[in-house]
Amino acid sequence: MSTTDYPARPYAWSVVAILVATAVLSYTDRQVLSLLDDPIRGDLGISDTQISLLLGTAFAVIYGIAGIPLGFLADRISRRNLIFAGVCVWSLGTIACGLSHNFSQMFASRIVVGLGESALSPAAISLISDYFPPSRRGTAVGFYLCGIALGYGAAILIGGAVLHLIESGALAAMPLAMQVPWRMVLVLIGAPGLLWAFAILLIHEPARHAAVAVERGADLDARRAAAWTRIVPIYLVLAAASFVDSAVGAWAPTLLIRNFAKNPAQIGVELGVLLTVGFGGGVLLGGFLADRASMAGGLARKLRLCLSSVLVILPVSLLMNSPTFLPVLYGVPLYFAFSGMVSAIGTSAILDVVPNRSLGLALSVSFFLNVAIGAGLGPTAVALAAAHVFGAKLGLGPPLVLTVISGCLVSVVALGAVLAVLRPRRGCIA
Repeated sequence: MSTTDYPARPYAWSVVAILVATAVLSYTDRQVLSLLDDPIRGDLGISDTQISLLLGTAFAVIYGIAGIPLGFLADRISRRNLIFAGVCVWSLGTIACGLSHNFSQMFASRIVVGLGESALSPAAISLISDYFPPSRRGTAVGFYLCGIALGYGAAILIGGAVLHLIESGALAAMPLAMQVPWRMVLVLIGAPGLLWAFAILLIHEPARHAAVAVERGADLDARRAAAWTRIVPIYLVLAAASFVDSAVGAWAPTLLIRNFAKNPAQIGVELGVLLTVGFGGGVLLGGFLADRASMAGGLARKLRLCLSSVLVILPVSLLMNSPTFLPVLYGVPLYFAFSGMVSAIGTSAILDVVPNRSLGLALSVSFFLNVAIGAGLGPTAVALAAAHVFGAKLGLGPPLVLTVISGCLVSVVALGAVLAVLRPRRGCIA
C-alpha cells in the first residue's frame, strides 16, 4: 500500500501530538495519588495496605476486565469517539476521588478512573497504525509511548505545582479553598480533562487499512506457533517492568517524604522534573537503540539489548536504599530511565513479531497484563514486604529494592527463554 493512501504527514503528526498529550493526562490522573499517600491515609484513617489497593488494585481490576473488550471494540467503532468517552469518564473519576470521604468511596472512584483509561491505548495505537505507513509506524508509536512515560513524571510535577499554589494562597479565592489540599489537587487535576476531551474531536477517523495477504493452512499454523513462542516471554518482560514501575512510582515519593522529612510539594516538583526527563528520555533512547539493533541483528540483537538494560537496573536499584537524600532522589529517575528503555525495546519487539492485522489485540493483551500485574500487584507487594518481611522500622527502601530485584529476575528468565528459541542450532542455516 503506497504512502499516498495515508493522511498527510503534518496532520498525522498533529494527531500523534494530541494523543501524546492525552496519554500524559491519563497517567497524571492515574499516578498523582502516589504524591498524596500520607495526607489521604491520615484524613481517611486508612492503612498503607489500603492505600496500595487504591493505587493499584482498584484501578487494575476494571482495567483488566474492560481493557481487552474495549480494544476489541476499537476495531469496530469510531476510535476517536471511544477515546473521547474514556477521557470524560476518567476525569470524572479523578474528581470523584477528591470528593470521597471514606475508603469505599475512594475505591469506587478509582474503579471509574480505570474504566475510562482502559479505552485509551488500544484505540490510540490503532489510530496511529492507520495514520502512518508501516515504514514510519514504529517511530509514531514510540512517541505515543513516550507520552505514557512522561505522564509518570508529570503526575508528580503537576501535583507538586498545585500543592505549591495551594500553600502559597494563590488559590484562596476558589470555592474549594476550604477543602484540605489533597482534595483540591485531585479536583484541579481531574477537571481540565473534561475540557481536553473536546480536543479529541479534532481528530478525523481515518480509513482502516486491511492486511495485504492472508496465510492459509499449515503455514498459518506454523507462523502462529512461532509468534506465540516469542511473544509470551516478551509479555512477561513488559509485565514485570510494569510491576516494578508501579511499585516504585507509587512509593518513591512517600519514601523521600518519610525518610528525609521533606515537604510533599518540594518533592513533587523536584522528583517530577527528574522523572519526566529520566523516563521520557529512556523511552526515546530505547526506541532509537531498538531501531539500530533491528538493522544490525534483528530480533535477537534487540532482545539482548533489552536484557542488558535489565541487568543495569539491578545495581541502580540499590540507590533507593541509601541513607542519604540525593542518591535516592537521583536513583529513582535513573531506575526509570533504564526501565523506559526496557519498555520501548519490548514493545518494539512485539511489533516485529505480531502480524499487522493482529497488532491491536496483541497490544491490548500486553496493556492488560501490564496493568493487571503491574498496577494491580506492584504497590501492594511493597506494602506487604514492608509489613511482613522487613518490618516498619526499616522503612520503604528495602521493600522497594526487593521488589525491583524480583521483577528483574522474572525479566532475565523470560528473555533467556526467548533468546534460546531464537539461537540458531548447529548445522542449521541462520
